[in-house]
Parts: sequence; C-alpha cells; structure tokens
Amino acid sequence: MTDPMKTLRERPMNAWQVLVVALCVLINMIDGFDILALTFAAPVVVKEWGLTPEQTGSVFSANLIGIGVGAFLFAVIADLIGRRPVILFGTLMMSVGMIATSRVEGLAGLAVCRLVTGLGIGAMVTTAGTLAIEYSGTRWRKLSVALVVIGYPIGGAIGGPIAGWLLEHRGWRDIFLFGGLLTVVLFPILLWRLPESLEFLLERQPRHALARFNRYAARVGLDALAVLPPPGAPVSAAGQFIEPWRPAHRRSTLTLCALYPLFMFTFYFFVNWHTKLATERGLAVSEAVHMSSLWSVAGIAGGIVFGLVATRLRLTLLVPALAVILSAGIASFGLLPATPAVFNVAALLLGFFMWGSSATIYSVIALCYPVRVRASGIGLVVTIGRIGSALGPWAAGLMRGAGYDWSVVAPVLAVPAVFAALLILTLRPEDSQLAGRASRS
Repeated sequence: MTDPMKTLRERPMNAWQVLVVALCVLINMIDGFDILALTFAAPVVVKEWGLTPEQTGSVFSANLIGIGVGAFLFAVIADLIGRRPVILFGTLMMSVGMIATSRVEGLAGLAVCRLVTGLGIGAMVTTAGTLAIEYSGTRWRKLSVALVVIGYPIGGAIGGPIAGWLLEHRGWRDIFLFGGLLTVVLFPILLWRLPESLEFLLERQPRHALARFNRYAARVGLDALAVLPPPGAPVSAAGQFIEPWRPAHRRSTLTLCALYPLFMFTFYFFVNWHTKLATERGLAVSEAVHMSSLWSVAGIAGGIVFGLVATRLRLTLLVPALAVILSAGIASFGLLPATPAVFNVAALLLGFFMWGSSATIYSVIALCYPVRVRASGIGLVVTIGRIGSALGPWAAGLMRGAGYDWSVVAPVLAVPAVFAALLILTLRPEDSQLAGRASRS
C-alpha cells in the first residue's frame, strides 16, 4: 500500500494544505495580540494602580507561566486525543481569560486572569505549529513553522494601533475585551474548517479514524484508504509524558531544554518591557506603542525572510547567528539616545532579527521529534522555555526596583541568548530534520 503521508510530503502543497497553515497563522495572530495586550496596557495600568516594577514583572510572568503549563499539559493531551480538540478548547479558555481581564479589579485578580489566558494560549501555541507541520510538504515545513510563529508579530502589528486608539478613547480594559471578542469570533471558524492531523489519525487511530482520515484526505487530494495501516504501539497518558526522554530523543531533549529557557529569558524580557523601557527613557506612551508596532511589522518580514532562508541553510548554523544578533540588539536598546526616530529605527532592525530567530528556533524544536512524540516534545521544551520567559520579565523588574538603569539591565539580560546560541551548535543535524534542503525526512 502506498504511504499517503509520503505522497503528501513529497508533492506540491494544494489549496487545502495552504488553508490549514493559514488557519494556524490566524490562531497565532490572535495569540500574539492576547499576549501583547498587557504590554500595550502596562504603562497606563502601572500608573492607575501604582504598581511597583516588581509587581509589574510578576503579572507579566503569571501569563507566561500559564502559557508554559498549558503548552506541556495540552501538548501531551494533543498527542493522545488529537490536535483539533485541544486547539478548540484553548480558544475557549483564551476567550474567558481575556474577557475576565477586562473586568478585573486588583493585582491578584489580574494575575489570575492572565494565568488563565496563558493556559489557553499554551494549549494552542504548540498544537497549531504541530498541525501546520503535519499538513506541509517536506520542502515547506520550515517556512510553514516560520509563518505560524510570525502570526504573533502580525497580531502585534495590527493590534498596536488598535490598542493605541483604545487606550486614548476607551481605556485599557477595552484592549482585553477586544482581544476576547476576537477569540470568540475565531472559535466557530475553527470549528467549521480546522481538520485533525492525518498523521495523528494514522498513528493513534482513535474512534472513526478511517472515516475521518478519508474525509480529510479527500480535501488534500489523497486517495481514500480501504483499511488503516497497523497503528503505532499504544502509549498511556503517563507514558506519553516520558516519550521525549526515551533514548532515541534524550540527547536532543536535554539540549533543547537547556537552550530554550536561555533564549526565552532574553526574548521575553524585551517583549514585555520594551514599551515601558521606551516610556521610562522619555518617549510618550503613544510613541512607545508606535515603536512597538514597527517592531512587530519588521518581525513579520524577518520571519518570512529567514523562514525562506531556512529551506536552504542548516538551522544549526542559521539560528545561532540570529540569536547573537538578537542579543546585541537588545543590549543596545538600553544605551540608545531617547528620541522617537532612533528608537523606531532600532525597533525595525531588532524586530527583523528577533522574530527571524524566534521562527527558526521553533523549527529546530519541532523538527527534532517524529509525529508520535512531536506535540509532547514541543510542549515539554516550550514549557521548560517558559521558565526562562517568566524569569526574564521578573528579573528586569527586580533590577529596575533595585535602582539599576536600563543601560545596565538591557545588556545583562541580553547575555543568556548568547549561551543559547552556543548550545544550538551542539545539536547534530544528522539526528533529525535540521539540515537544509538536502533533508527529505
């Protein structure tokens, strides 16, 4: 029997496959707005509630902790019951968290609502990327992952001006209400058109797997199957947690779990504090939000450009170079002259390389694992990475609270990305799909 997944991987992508990737990009666009909502609102919330830098950092971290826990927990569930139900459930959780945030009173309530929102985002952030990979041809997998990742800055680029208008005319609470309503609208679209992974249906063979496979296979132009091939060995829920640690994957898992928190520490320090950094250096809130939008727009271009470059170059060489450039750019932000023009140019350059590195490092993680462990592996690494993403904003709050100037804080917190780059160099591309176009696995 011809392997349908081999056929899917080796032929050009059709319109339905492109639609699946586009839906995954749309998911991450709304995720991006929901994550950045507090960043947009932070200068006003801090002033209105009189928050200290430490308190501000703790709220940023609550959202990121939720994303980390949700990423691991729901990624394992996605490997057991499927990608589609996890994404749908995550959409509902995001809606609840965002709308509740728009009505919250007090720091504790804000932290809880951001935690709930983070759990929903975590359910979607790893699973959407996994689904995009599993509907992409081999040649375009890295670009598909990059496009899904840059859904985040697309959401920021579109959301920045909207957030700025809402801050000026409606207040910070309506930023979260707007994000929640976007997610409410997203749910029926996903319910109508989001498919289950074909590879998951073949590997796990849940109830009605054959009928479901043939329905989705028809959409992508594959022949219907009369019977399913033998399934993979059954794995319990507990067993799925340890799959990434089995000998075949252990070396990659250990390396990824060391490097990704370092990268995310630096990355999310800047993501969460860059508008506050700019306003504390002297920019008006509207100027800082505009700068943030430029950073996101440049990130879109960077993700696309380096996603295309990744189809030709070895990821284990490309990603370290981008991570070092990211580190240098973030370090320089604390030293820039405090003028809008200078910050805008720096944001354009840094956004281009930051999101290029984020898109490609996610490809490194995703392509280290085969289908039966892919969502679990991504979820594990992303969860460990969220430790770094939570500690980065928190560390910035501690340093600012202790009186350190941004000229010290930014360079110090940029260093971990350099160590991440060095660890990426130790990954062996022959053990996975990390090579350039020569890899057809």
